[in-house]
Amino acid sequence: MGYPDAEIVQFTIANSLVGTMFAALSGNIALILKKEFYWKEVIIMGGFATVCSLLCLNLVVNTPFYQRDKFNLVVIGLLLFIAYRTLKGTRKQPNPEMHPIEDLKIGGIGALAGILSALSGLGGGVIIISALNLKFNVDMKKAKSISLGVIFISSFIMSISNLFESPVLELKGNNIGYIVWPLALILSAGVVIGSPLGVRFARKLSNRTISYIFVLFLVVVIVDKLLQLIA
Repeated sequence: MGYPDAEIVQFTIANSLVGTMFAALSGNIALILKKEFYWKEVIIMGGFATVCSLLCLNLVVNTPFYQRDKFNLVVIGLLLFIAYRTLKGTRKQPNPEMHPIEDLKIGGIGALAGILSALSGLGGGVIIISALNLKFNVDMKKAKSISLGVIFISSFIMSISNLFESPVLELKGNNIGYIVWPLALILSAGVVIGSPLGVRFARKLSNRTISYIFVLFLVVVIVDKLLQLIA
């Protein structure tokens, strides 16, 4: 699309985060209206996630050091972890016993999610949901709700930060910082429109079938990233 190769990663992450922010916002509005929003956990985890994501964004991501090869390695590693956790989750037997979670541990989960979100442009939800559900046996519905709240907070703050960055190439008035408005808004609209459709379609399939379809998609992306590294 004509972006400078030296900053393609920064543009990719910044605009991906805008789409992530709008996706999380629409989900959070629905959860708040249903009174299924967990304010305490979201605020604590979101605070840690925001601080760590901003530090990572400014000290690592938005620097000449973080180029395409390093970005692809991070994405491949994260997607492999997601695929592993997804497949393992289909075989995990439910455990009704919920372990209490200390505020510091909640913050630690948020910090790790924030760092991975900054490095990949993804929301970090896989870390939050995996930790809460698989380690602390938090109900999946509650884990997803907390994840959406944290993702919105961290992606919103990072998007604001990216507006004040100074890329090498200005894209003829279409961008402010690393945010390219035509691209970011189209991505956001697609996510907001497509998400409810995906939910409706998913209701017709079993959890295991959905997991296998999702993992297949991840494999395609991983192969593409590997080919980029080799090329």
